[in-house]
Amino acid sequence: MFTYASLLVTMSRNTLTFFRETFLHRFIPFDNFHDMHIYIAFLAILFTIMHVIGHMINFYHISTQTPGDVTCYFREFYRPTHVLPTFTYWTYETITGLTGVLLVIVLVVMYVFAMPFSRRNLFNMFSLTHRLYIVTYILMFLHGSGRLVQPPLWGNFFIGPMVLFLFDKFISVRRNKVLLPVHKARLLPSGVINLVFKRPLTFDYQSGQWIRIACPDLGKSEYHPFTLTSAPHEEHLSLHIRAVGPWTDNIRRLFETKIGNKQDFPKIYVDGPFGESHQDWYRYPVSVLVGGGIGITPFASILKDIANRSNNLARVPCQKVYFLWVTRTQRSFEWMTDIIRQVELADTQGFVDVQICITQLKEKFDLRTTMLYICERHFQKVAGLSMFTGLRAKTHFGRPKFSDFFEALKVVHNNVSQIGVFSCGPGAMTRNVNAACVEHNAYTGPSLIHHFENF
Repeated sequence: MFTYASLLVTMSRNTLTFFRETFLHRFIPFDNFHDMHIYIAFLAILFTIMHVIGHMINFYHISTQTPGDVTCYFREFYRPTHVLPTFTYWTYETITGLTGVLLVIVLVVMYVFAMPFSRRNLFNMFSLTHRLYIVTYILMFLHGSGRLVQPPLWGNFFIGPMVLFLFDKFISVRRNKVLLPVHKARLLPSGVINLVFKRPLTFDYQSGQWIRIACPDLGKSEYHPFTLTSAPHEEHLSLHIRAVGPWTDNIRRLFETKIGNKQDFPKIYVDGPFGESHQDWYRYPVSVLVGGGIGITPFASILKDIANRSNNLARVPCQKVYFLWVTRTQRSFEWMTDIIRQVELADTQGFVDVQICITQLKEKFDLRTTMLYICERHFQKVAGLSMFTGLRAKTHFGRPKFSDFFEALKVVHNNVSQIGVFSCGPGAMTRNVNAACVEHNAYTGPSLIHHFENF
């Protein structure tokens, strides 16, 4: 009862976003609500299995006992006959047994389509079956109403989370009724599409936050989460969406057709903004941003915000920001190069240090990489720019050595107590960053506080 009621709290996104901006953020990890939802769901199914097995054993035993013993076991149950109830009777002919069977069937369907494979390849089925949570909670009320073992207690656990969830849902539904026009759409390399659309007058957000969008042409109720790549000071909202699944493939094809035929772009629904850990980059005296693949999207918004604040250092709340861009080739996300160039033009004080790691090339003991490294360093020394990107940022070849980087960082900034590390990208990259943070976290020197998202 506690686990299934708690699931509603973990899905109250607007409420969690509100509370993460309060002092409670120091004690409760509101950013991990999605992970917590998964953990509680696994606990719930574990307790469900235990509950079912226990009742099956109970029903077998009481089906073989005398009628008088049944009265001792089930004090709330009365059956005006001397005929001994069978296992089938307890399972299918009582409200408690029948609703229990239906609950197991519904939960199995929900859990099967909530697996990662189903979410990636059958998102519509995942979304449809997850709405069965309404049926689940109704069946839970009916399950206890039979008073087979004890008076129903489910309401004691459920009422509070239900009121919170309904209030949170009302906020989202009120926002979802507004259709926003898309002003511009660009097709970019690596299957990425850039959407620029109108910003509502009441839409306030922080750099690094994310939203959920739905396109009526692809399903009015099918929402997908994406990180905003626009900055809070900009008049519009923008997203960079990479085609990596059925829905993202479809939306790219949809806008590609409109661009080719010069037709009006379809409108979209927007729900948000919602908070995440990356928006806390300014809470630390020194912050390290590590982006890989399409995981650079939250840092696009943050870097734009920094470029805007750099005109007035008094508006920059931290001392130094490091941005490590891990990419297979710089051509994959050329739009990010333009954003970094904006930051370099605005940052006259050297507040932001950008490092670019191109992983397509081998790290060392390779003649081609050695020659490129020599040419790159010579060109950067003469022209002050990278010959690959045209930026002041240094370009490295091969996978980044996070351990060496953090070791040097703790020496340079030994006067601060904490260094915030924010990584977003493939799971392998975030795990390497986390391992390096754990390795260099000691009793002396600044602590490396790691926050991450996997894309």
